[in-house]
Amino acid sequence: MGKYRFGQWVILSACSLSLVACSADGDEGPGAAPSNDDHRVTDKVPATPPAVPAVACPTGRVAIDATSLAFDGEGGYVTMGNAASLALEQFTLEAWVRRDGFGMPHAAGEGGPDLVPIAGRGGGNYVLGFAEDGELAADLENEEGVHHTVRGKSDISLGQWHHLAASYDGTTWRLFVDGRLDAELVAKTTPRTSGHPSFAVGSMLDESGKPAGFLKGAVDEVRLWNHARSASEIADSMFRRATQGTGLVGRWAFDEKDSGAPDSVGTSHGTLSKGAAFVRDGAILDVGLPPALRGNPSVDGRNVTLDVKVDDPDSAAFSASFYLREVTAGEDFTIVVLPDTQYYSRYPEYSKYYYDQTKWIMDNAAAYNIVGVIHNGDVVDQVNVEAQWVVADKAMKTLETKSARFPEGMPYGVGAGNHDQDPFGTAGGTVKYNQYFGTSRFQGRSYFGGTYSANKTDENWVTFSGGGLDFVLVDLQYSSKAREAAVLNWTKNVFAQHPNAFGIVNSHHILNADASFGAAGKSIYDAVKTTSNVQLLTCGHISAESKRSDQFGGRTVHSMLADYQSRANGGGGYLRIWEFSPANGELTVRTYSPTAKKFETDANSQFTLKVDLSGAGNAAFKAAATVDLADASSVRATVDGLAPGKNYEWYATVTDCAHVVSSPVYRFSTK
Repeated sequence: MGKYRFGQWVILSACSLSLVACSADGDEGPGAAPSNDDHRVTDKVPATPPAVPAVACPTGRVAIDATSLAFDGEGGYVTMGNAASLALEQFTLEAWVRRDGFGMPHAAGEGGPDLVPIAGRGGGNYVLGFAEDGELAADLENEEGVHHTVRGKSDISLGQWHHLAASYDGTTWRLFVDGRLDAELVAKTTPRTSGHPSFAVGSMLDESGKPAGFLKGAVDEVRLWNHARSASEIADSMFRRATQGTGLVGRWAFDEKDSGAPDSVGTSHGTLSKGAAFVRDGAILDVGLPPALRGNPSVDGRNVTLDVKVDDPDSAAFSASFYLREVTAGEDFTIVVLPDTQYYSRYPEYSKYYYDQTKWIMDNAAAYNIVGVIHNGDVVDQVNVEAQWVVADKAMKTLETKSARFPEGMPYGVGAGNHDQDPFGTAGGTVKYNQYFGTSRFQGRSYFGGTYSANKTDENWVTFSGGGLDFVLVDLQYSSKAREAAVLNWTKNVFAQHPNAFGIVNSHHILNADASFGAAGKSIYDAVKTTSNVQLLTCGHISAESKRSDQFGGRTVHSMLADYQSRANGGGGYLRIWEFSPANGELTVRTYSPTAKKFETDANSQFTLKVDLSGAGNAAFKAAATVDLADASSVRATVDGLAPGKNYEWYATVTDCAHVVSSPVYRFSTK
């Protein structure tokens, strides 16, 4: 048995702790099978987990000080020049890649698909990169100028290292993610080898050497082979340096000590541009495989067992640390939704309702812990009437009042409605809308993330935080028909760039009065339902209240409609108050008029939804216990005597000296 080091359960009032280490085939003990009612698992991992205590490394295993080449996504790349040895008809291109952001896509040759490049002869031979919706993709062009593009299926998580590869055997494209086949495409063509495009990493260079498209992230251990490697060959060697091998025609280790980007097996040495720099983070190679973790929490009344299975085929020695926190009701927070304000903007006698709404939000920001505001669109009723925009501008400026809590004003997002479009109801006709709510209005506000189209907020995204949880809101303008694939891919990409954030889509028309999807709403839902962090869709447009909850892939997406414009006084100032409770995993929706000082409490106006708020909470994870093991593959911490009816979150971190791996965050409730 290994040596145990105990921490203190600093967030618990009274409990006892014991640690048990066991082998994979050992006794699992009572209650090992988890109950779905007692715990949840999420793919969210704390952004800054506590440091893992050092573990005594076995002989021959040492911690690695790895480096890689990072690219800024704006102009950084490295070029290996136009080497004839790199113009191939059959090949395997592989690399370790950490994608940190969207980057800058560009066409892979004339008539080719838009890709964010990783590496290749992208000006007209072959290129490996990322497609618009974030999946791995590769393209080749034949001598006739015809492009053959294969697209992957796996989500490539941002901020994490992945081994990515593409092979072509003269007939079939194949993509590999972390050593596993991800997609394939029969092309039956010969890649173009004529012309003079240069091989590059981080960008694509045309025949004149001009770069286009840029990767935002880091790359390590790039290898190019003159044949298609098998899946087993790729998997077997991806955690090792390849300093030689039959058919290896280029290899760039991107080690800072090499003073540049030399080709260790050939003469195609790389030249770094501005925007490419070495960083002390890279693929961990030549020290075996990283451990894989599987959490298995079980709850029995007021006791809980935190159990982590460790699969590390080439090492029996590792250090496991547990972290725990309580999620309390004191961390509740609120988002406010403003349904269509068009008649408040149009009729002077109704403008007070709009002014009262935004004033109430700021006056009650502390009492309700309001962290953000969503406007569903139809800011005005008649797009070309200046006076209506003046009213809307004045009302929304109240949200921009600066304070110690909100130095940039209250974070908010707006989606253009059909009445905000000119010609009426025409997507893209938003000149007036952008005059008042364009990018210039949000310049300098850090919560404003960006836009789909340059200098236009027709489609935009913003961020805000509540209860220790980050939110990403994507605002999409009104459309009477299904949204374009490019817009939907952009939307998915925004959420993919923030995998640990709670995702919300705001578009003017998503649901109808009977809770069925409109054409645009159906296309939006179908696009984001595969994006694991989107949980809420919100809209107006139809004067009604409705809601629906759809299940996909084991999770729930809630869609809500609220619009009161057909009621007396243009809607009477009713808004939606979304109250989030991380402790209970719930969102309570309430409907309120600040002018009438009245809540509406029927079932369509006030209700509670279950949402996944795992990872929310301002309390820090505290180190609970650490155990060093030399002969076990499972470690278990048992907590006794927890307070009943409370909610806790925990995760574990394991290191085998060379690798550090964190489990997902798990949540459990005591009974």
